[in-house]
Amino acid sequence: MNVAFADGGLNSMQGLRLVIPTGSTVARAAGCDDLGMGHVILISAPFVAVIPAGAQLATAADNDPTGWVIALKPGVLGQVSQEAFDAVPKWSRSCDPFLREAADTLAALHHADLIDAACTDAFADVISMHIVLRYGHCAGVIEPDMPVTRQMLTRIQAFVHEHIAEPILVEQLAVLVHMSASNFARGFKTATGNPPHRYVTLERVKFARTMLCEETFPLVDVAARAGFQTQQHFTEVFHRYTGVTPRAFRLAHRNVGS
Repeated sequence: MNVAFADGGLNSMQGLRLVIPTGSTVARAAGCDDLGMGHVILISAPFVAVIPAGAQLATAADNDPTGWVIALKPGVLGQVSQEAFDAVPKWSRSCDPFLREAADTLAALHHADLIDAACTDAFADVISMHIVLRYGHCAGVIEPDMPVTRQMLTRIQAFVHEHIAEPILVEQLAVLVHMSASNFARGFKTATGNPPHRYVTLERVKFARTMLCEETFPLVDVAARAGFQTQQHFTEVFHRYTGVTPRAFRLAHRNVGS
């Protein structure tokens, strides 16, 4: 297994390559598949990508890129898994909590100067098997549901409050609790009664209500600080969940206060 990110050897690796950018690094992979069809994909956290050996890989406008490019060969697998290896999509991007966790572990070992040949071989075996099982011919197997615990909900709530002004994807929340997006969405709805998207929207509305009561920011600023893309969208969503417009809510609160 070869581990690197920004050096001259990136495009000479053999076998499949697993791309795991970290931090704010954005990687760009480009090339053609076996049928001659062109592909261009951008990869940034929390996503990972599997690309073929011949793909050209570079970082996009990043002077100090960070992350992992792991070259995997089918030779590290058993015979059954080697046969399934050919079924792995060669141009795929996904949010994969397991691979993110593996990258974090690799980073910790690297910083501690504990990576050797035996260690990389072990990681290659585990990661290759995971890719085969999740993206190869066994990918259709239904993932068992896992419960979303109170500790997980606390972690998700803290993340949403900290990033309320930003776009928040279900995949990002799933990564926080090391679950796939589909499994997380089912478990979250079971635990809270709301799907993740609605929960985030309700938190935005709740945050906006507080601002309208306590602050004097213009409505367009309230919308932006609560994570709504436009004031019109903010007004529509706020009215849907509260029954009044933001302006009417603010005026009613001022009248009560006076």
